[in-house]
Amino acid sequence: MSPVVARIFDVPFIEHDVPLVSPTGIRRKSSSSTDGRSVRRRISRACDQCNQLRTKCDGKQPCLHCVEFSLQCDYIRERKKRGKASKRELAEQAAEEALAAAAAPTEEETDQNKIQDSELADEDEQAVDDRHGQIGKFEGPTFDLTANELSNLLAGADGERQVSSVGMLHLSHTSPSSHLSPPIPPPQSTPTSQAWYALSSPSEPSVPGFSFPDPTMNAMLHSSPSGMRYPVLNEVLPQLLNFMPQSLPGDLLETYFSRNIYCLAPILRKSSILSTVRPRTCSASLLYSLLLSAAHTSDHPHMTLSPSARQDIIHRLRDLCVSSLHPFLHSAVLGTLDDVMTYVHLGTVTSASEFKGWSLRWWNAAWTLARELKLNIEHPDLDGEVREEMRRTWWLLFIVDRHLGLCYNRPLAILDAQSMRLYHPLTTDEEWASDAVLTPAELIPDAATKLGVSYAVTGPGIFGFFLPIMAILGGIVELHHLEQHPTMRLGTTSSELRGHLLTCLDIYERSLNAHDDNGVWRFYAAHLAHVLKILLAGYCDPLDLLLASDSLLATTEFMTCTTHALRAADAVGRILTLDPELTFMPFFFGVYLLHGSFVWLMLVDKLESDVAEEVRDACETVVRAHEVCIVTLSTEYQRNFRRVMRGALVGMRKGIEGAEREEGRRRRREIVGLYRWCAGGSGLAV
Repeated sequence: MSPVVARIFDVPFIEHDVPLVSPTGIRRKSSSSTDGRSVRRRISRACDQCNQLRTKCDGKQPCLHCVEFSLQCDYIRERKKRGKASKRELAEQAAEEALAAAAAPTEEETDQNKIQDSELADEDEQAVDDRHGQIGKFEGPTFDLTANELSNLLAGADGERQVSSVGMLHLSHTSPSSHLSPPIPPPQSTPTSQAWYALSSPSEPSVPGFSFPDPTMNAMLHSSPSGMRYPVLNEVLPQLLNFMPQSLPGDLLETYFSRNIYCLAPILRKSSILSTVRPRTCSASLLYSLLLSAAHTSDHPHMTLSPSARQDIIHRLRDLCVSSLHPFLHSAVLGTLDDVMTYVHLGTVTSASEFKGWSLRWWNAAWTLARELKLNIEHPDLDGEVREEMRRTWWLLFIVDRHLGLCYNRPLAILDAQSMRLYHPLTTDEEWASDAVLTPAELIPDAATKLGVSYAVTGPGIFGFFLPIMAILGGIVELHHLEQHPTMRLGTTSSELRGHLLTCLDIYERSLNAHDDNGVWRFYAAHLAHVLKILLAGYCDPLDLLLASDSLLATTEFMTCTTHALRAADAVGRILTLDPELTFMPFFFGVYLLHGSFVWLMLVDKLESDVAEEVRDACETVVRAHEVCIVTLSTEYQRNFRRVMRGALVGMRKGIEGAEREEGRRRRREIVGLYRWCAGGSGLAV
């Protein structure tokens, strides 16, 4: 954890030894022989860039120099032969010179063209001087305007900032060594009544009543820095280039929207962020969090230059992200929607690490700020894209709240009653990623059916099939805590609530069967439904199951639970066939795979060699799924359960008896006792 994180959350700071990297992030290694003498390998041909710059080239494609400075590495220039030219080559060269001389203009034509060009240049210069007189004096390619005067000039009548990056203009300063203008601070007040929202629909960069006479200056005003593909990163580019090459930020941004398992749901619009004309205005902290999320899975060559290269970049991005956030718990400044999204990304990467308990600090900040910003109600006065971002952000927080309620055996932070006045996301993930015009909710005929909490499957996306099952899980979590209450006694109310939740699960399964799509998402949904029925039966604590009497195995409730566990294992087998690396929803899937496996651990622990063949096959399937999860998104609880389950299966095959068998049981109880879902237990937050 960085000192900035410790400052915000008031926790002890643990210093990590992070290797220093050069400003370019490249570590050069000198090649040497085994006896210590340096050996220089001679290459036959340098790349075009190294040849032009007269620098050393290693002859690779791309070479190290081009990778370090983000240059295009080519070998397309013409090879020059050494020695005296042949007679045929001399004849061809003479023929080319004769053709060039015939096509060249005569001396009289050249003089006439020079006179015409001079007259046109005088007219252009006079017109330019007239325009310059209206705004200030020019001296060569620079302005005599000060930074503050230019800031006022580039602002509209209402104080809105019209140009996002004025530092690209070469202004005249008192210091002759200065080349770029200092960054102009953003306005202190927002132009709309919704002060909490960072503007997400910026206008075209323009200067009212003014245009540069030089086309080059106009191009500089409307373009991004050299080599930067996405203008949205212009604001944070100087900080990023201190520790990464220029090509990496754009690659990370693309990774976030393409193959990033740390992106739980598409809450930001891809076409809006990656736009090269009018990108969405983002806070610096949000941009850093996007890059931080993608840095965990990026396959850019720079991320593998050394064993610590990826972790170095992750640590630097995390520190930049946290330091650019307002100290939410102690600041009087109201946060923005961008801050909520930043907390979501920080919570996600922390939840996927070994420090799962720490993630609740980020998630609590996100839930609290989202309620303060009233993301849970519709705002008809806002832009359609802004409203859809709010919906997606709130419902993602709703999903994560229920998910973490199960993970950490904690009560809910977002109630169903707080979500009844907000539409579900009204666009599919494909529509949201495109640049199609969004239809307002008031003009969608069936929008009323998507208002508030619902238990029916509406599609294959996370908001289509996972959101409804999480709404049901919220009821199961609340019932679990009511039954664990030390003084409250539910009596018959408990069975009535269970019956209601079973009805909700029936609605979910009927709506799932109504979809003809046979994609992998259907088997994920079926697996979740069966696991929730196991949880609803009350079999959620592994140690309680291992310590239960053998008579439990003969009860009707446990036999029904075993049936659901078999069907869940069958769904896992189909999932492994269609998604062998379990990359569809790795952040969520592991916990439900774990809870669906506790029944098998109990059966193997108690029955040993008397286990049926189909039970052994189911155990092997869930163990294989845990092994795949460890490869995709490794966590300690999965490694522990895989070791416990594998050991129990090995003991069952060998027929271990006596003291050795009891020692194996003792070790299993010791390990699963770390993860408790009883009263006072903290689940996976060890």
